[in-house]
Amino acid sequence: MKIGEVLNAVYDADVGWRPSSGAIKPAHVANGLVRAIQGRRYDTTRLHEFVVWWRRGKKPDENRTFEALVGKHPHVFEGFVKDFDRTRRYTRGLLGGDGALFPSLSNSSFSLTNGLMVTADSNDRQLGLFAAALMGDPDDLDTLAAAVREASSAESPRDPLTALVWPLLDDSEPKEAGGGKPAERVTKALGKRHNAAFVAAMAEATQCLATHERVQGNRMRTLQRAVQFSCVATLTHAQALAAGGKLESRPPALMTLSGHRRTDVARASERSLELLYRGFDSWLAQRLAARIRKGRPLAKDAEPLPYDTADLRTIRPVLARIAPAKKGDTPSASVVRERTHYYKRARHLLGDEAEPADVLGRALVDSYTREFASSGGPRRFLQGLGCRVGLLYPHFAGRARQKRFRPSVPVLDMLVRACVPAGQSVSLTVFLQRLWERFGLIVGGRRDDSWDDAAVLAAHDLAVDTPDLVANTEQLIDELAAMGLARRYADAVSFIGDGHE
Repeated sequence: MKIGEVLNAVYDADVGWRPSSGAIKPAHVANGLVRAIQGRRYDTTRLHEFVVWWRRGKKPDENRTFEALVGKHPHVFEGFVKDFDRTRRYTRGLLGGDGALFPSLSNSSFSLTNGLMVTADSNDRQLGLFAAALMGDPDDLDTLAAAVREASSAESPRDPLTALVWPLLDDSEPKEAGGGKPAERVTKALGKRHNAAFVAAMAEATQCLATHERVQGNRMRTLQRAVQFSCVATLTHAQALAAGGKLESRPPALMTLSGHRRTDVARASERSLELLYRGFDSWLAQRLAARIRKGRPLAKDAEPLPYDTADLRTIRPVLARIAPAKKGDTPSASVVRERTHYYKRARHLLGDEAEPADVLGRALVDSYTREFASSGGPRRFLQGLGCRVGLLYPHFAGRARQKRFRPSVPVLDMLVRACVPAGQSVSLTVFLQRLWERFGLIVGGRRDDSWDDAAVLAAHDLAVDTPDLVANTEQLIDELAAMGLARRYADAVSFIGDGHE
């Protein structure tokens, strides 16, 4: 068993998706989502050979030159002699903007505009199946899943990008891609008690978003919002699990709208994201400990770990038997020392009364996250996905180490439409309540007899002065008004939604 496998059983049984790669991209999620909803995939070899003209090491592939492709598919490429390279690079920029295309077709995901572009790529880490399960039955026309299936159907090219690559697409007999055992695992995981409240909240959000997609008519926008929702819902799920699925107790995600990163609101938002990461790690450790305590193996063909002793003479050899994340079957002496250090630290933090399984579970999660710090693990997975979809800011990973909740305009648009049905407007207080209940987001302007944003933040050691929170909320209203999704009235009354249009 490798260190990278110790949490797979927990991911599959209790979460539904595997946050194991920091290279996750929205294109992966889109590919998995459309594949799960339409239940099939087509042959994309022609499109892939045209767009990806290199082999490993970025060296040109002689089997994908113009001459080679004309020999394979003369009816497609004979008319492209003059503009072949320019068209190829232009198409590569459109379909590979997320950086999810590689020489291997099975590891590639296009920035797709229809279901004919779906590949077998599994780099979505089951997020496509997860999101599809949240969106409802695609055979029910009132669901978001039905809207996504309609938007991804491709009887004929209905957008410029699909028209561009239409000769390269293959609509012959498709292969089944219903999900099989992974889909069954996702369904079973979402049926667990700790996921019940989250699933209910997402059902309300998808029903609301579906009312907009049924009437707005832009297929590509529907796909875009569905992918944005899928990525945001992933972080919302991790946030819910950080509190064991109890939404009222989850660490609040403070959403900022403007201001320098050194403002109190921005710093509190950074800390709120850190609370999400730490809480999710702690919950994973608890679930891992429960599995160890029951004597269940953590991986196929692996032996159960000891759950009734904290003696290092027994634990250290166990830690040494777990293979490292990189190549090799035996961890180095320094890695074993580091794992032992995490075990001792977990024993100190949890106290003398902690059960041995709890200590070992915590130590393994700490070792897992540390050894995957540069390439994957929950933190890099969630942060990379949140930045790339536009929920976390700065949106480009290299710009700053600390991130905060600051949605881009398209993501903010999706959040509003997932909280307010099409053709309706609700008061600011109602909108902020739904934003918290469905996505765990707090802006700072909700205060009434039963709720106070400032008090909720302070209870999680995220204290921010009320005037700063009020200013943050006013900035939200201004931004939504500029988007046509809010309107101010007399006496400082604001309504959110598109009902006033």
